[in-house]
Amino acid sequence: MLKSGVHRQIYATIAASMSIFISGMWLGWPSSASEKFVKNETGELHVTYDQLSWIVCMMDLGNFISPLFGGYLMDRFGRKKVIAALGPLFIVSWLLTLFVPTTFALYTARLMAGLGKGVSYTVVPVFLGEIAGVDIRGALGSVFTIQLSGGVLFEVIIGPYVSYHTLNATSAVVPVLFFAAFLWVPESPYYLLKVGRPADAARCLRWYRGCDTGSDSDNGHAIVAAELQLMEVNVRKDMENGSAFSELFTNRNNFRALAVVLVACAGQRAGGISSLTAYSALILPEPSPIMGKFEFIIAFAVVLVVVNFVGLAMVDRVGRKPLLIFSEVGLGLVTFVFGVYYFAATYFADAAASFRWLPYVCHTTFAATFSIGVGFIPVVFLGEMFPVNVRSRCSAFASVTLAFFSFLSNKTFLAVSLKYGYYTMFWTFSAVNFACAYFLHRYAIETTNKTFLEIQEILDDSVRNGPRSQKKRPDIAVTYNNSCGADI
Repeated sequence: MLKSGVHRQIYATIAASMSIFISGMWLGWPSSASEKFVKNETGELHVTYDQLSWIVCMMDLGNFISPLFGGYLMDRFGRKKVIAALGPLFIVSWLLTLFVPTTFALYTARLMAGLGKGVSYTVVPVFLGEIAGVDIRGALGSVFTIQLSGGVLFEVIIGPYVSYHTLNATSAVVPVLFFAAFLWVPESPYYLLKVGRPADAARCLRWYRGCDTGSDSDNGHAIVAAELQLMEVNVRKDMENGSAFSELFTNRNNFRALAVVLVACAGQRAGGISSLTAYSALILPEPSPIMGKFEFIIAFAVVLVVVNFVGLAMVDRVGRKPLLIFSEVGLGLVTFVFGVYYFAATYFADAAASFRWLPYVCHTTFAATFSIGVGFIPVVFLGEMFPVNVRSRCSAFASVTLAFFSFLSNKTFLAVSLKYGYYTMFWTFSAVNFACAYFLHRYAIETTNKTFLEIQEILDDSVRNGPRSQKKRPDIAVTYNNSCGADI
């Protein structure tokens, strides 16, 4: 693949996933804004604790209801148009916080942010999976989670040191940049083939593979034509089965893939990350070792971002499945140790006092273990494991699953912890992580360096011959794994 093709795919990935960065900003915003509300540092806007709770949860509501619409819209109008439309949506959401100082405006802004998050979670993974070359698809898919963690980090770092108005004004600049950057990105070739526009699909594919200009253009066009032909075969085969919701459940391959993706998504959100992100300031004991508690929370966000780059470098070499299982098992151990500490702190307070550093170690270790696998691989699976006829449907289901388990985890954490102790929730997280690790070990397939057609064949073998059957197949995509005949 030409270097220009790699660079263009990276650019398109970063531009599209900036919508996820903005979603991360909205996730991190309450951690900074809440303190300003409590201290009456928001000018003429005054918010009660009850109103603040509604402001926070309105994003979960929007996130829960929008994925199904997002799945329909990206099949009706295309991946690019739907992602681009998120720009104005996010711009208006931030402008409401700036120019309409009422609680109703904040409810509306957070609801709009949740709608945008649900749509971006539904459409962006599909778009990234469809534009990426086979050899870098996993790495590009992992950028999704880097952007989400980066958005949270942006708000956590800036929020404490600027005013409420400055925080919102700074945040409002990002969706403008996103909209301007993404307008230059072409449509997904898979979508264009699906709607019967092969000439446009060829033009977009040549752009993504860097074969539309330069001295390699003639040779590149022939190689891209071969890749396009394989895409056409794949799309034609996929579309023979129809695109109804029922295809996710009546087709055994689709149902197997759906089960794997939904369990991975449920494990990602119900395994502890949502509660640790929202309630770290309450969970971590005082006094904190070495540095202040707030600095540890910033370090948590930094580790989420930095270790994602490690996962990015490893996912196409080590493989999706090993990293995912390693991450789930690691999270199970970390949350179990978390629970042991809080059990000891509840019933053996004097003995636990000398181990007050332990939850801080677990806190940071959790971030690293999460980011190297379960934090991004469900999104990669989402863009790889489904035929084009039902890809949008499954993406919507996955987004709803993420939203539901995030809401469930956040809503129950304090109520259960205050009544039964923090250890109860952490041991619940541990059980979830171990159960997901077992399920994924048994039923997930390896998709690294596989074309979409090969992945469907592997799923078919697994369904027919049992979960441990994954036949070794020759790489039928060898003709375009190195598109345009040049090394990176």
